[in-house]
Amino acid sequence: MKRWFGGLMACVVMVVLAACGGGGSDAPSAQSLCNSIGTQPKIYNGTACAQPEASSVVLLQIEIGGSLFRCSGTLITPTKVLTAAHCLPAGTGQVLAGAWSADGSVVGIPASSWSVHPGFQRTPTALINDVAVIFLAAPLPNSTMGILVSEPSAAGQTVYIAGWGEPGFDLVVGAATLGQVDGVSVGYTFGGSGANTCGGDSGGPAFRSVGGRSGVVGITSTGTTANCGTADQALFTNVQAGSVIDFIRSQAPDAAYF
Repeated sequence: MKRWFGGLMACVVMVVLAACGGGGSDAPSAQSLCNSIGTQPKIYNGTACAQPEASSVVLLQIEIGGSLFRCSGTLITPTKVLTAAHCLPAGTGQVLAGAWSADGSVVGIPASSWSVHPGFQRTPTALINDVAVIFLAAPLPNSTMGILVSEPSAAGQTVYIAGWGEPGFDLVVGAATLGQVDGVSVGYTFGGSGANTCGGDSGGPAFRSVGGRSGVVGITSTGTTANCGTADQALFTNVQAGSVIDFIRSQAPDAAYF
């Protein structure tokens, strides 16, 4: 693998919206993309989503030894954030979740603790069990997203992807088509159009809409090219894999599973 997410201050969201330039005629609209995370487009059929205070996709700031890192996560209960294990410090550190007000101001809600999958490991081809749950010291008012367990992931399915990052820390959402599903990861090879993830999206969700509800099926983990461009193989932790879903249920039994 050539790219690991969660890099020091170089975490840049490079999601290209399928709905806004370069997408095909069957690409989701900006309205449906932003609605999938509980927000609205900033401008009609525009690129980024407004109302971050309403979104289930949250910005995380991680401090390790005085250095700051940025990742994304999914609020699955008012006090629990699903994210990638590789985003979090192995020892001491501080984790803050961004809490926005309607006037655009933001404060950091500290994590009281976090739990990393005990089987998390790095291999030459993937990050295994790259999943963690953050426990917040106070609830976020944002909407929450459930975990999709009733419909197995499969190649050919459309997934939404969302995350935060520089420049501007805008919340951005796009769509992609799964090309790979196995017991470790779900993912696709980026063809140069539509959407792709990059550093700063780490820990954010790949999710599907079923019956009008959005449900997480993957956690942004890694990719194969440094610039996240054409031919990049974007990989997401397979949330439906037995070890992963068992861990999530053990840490967040109060999340919505459907």
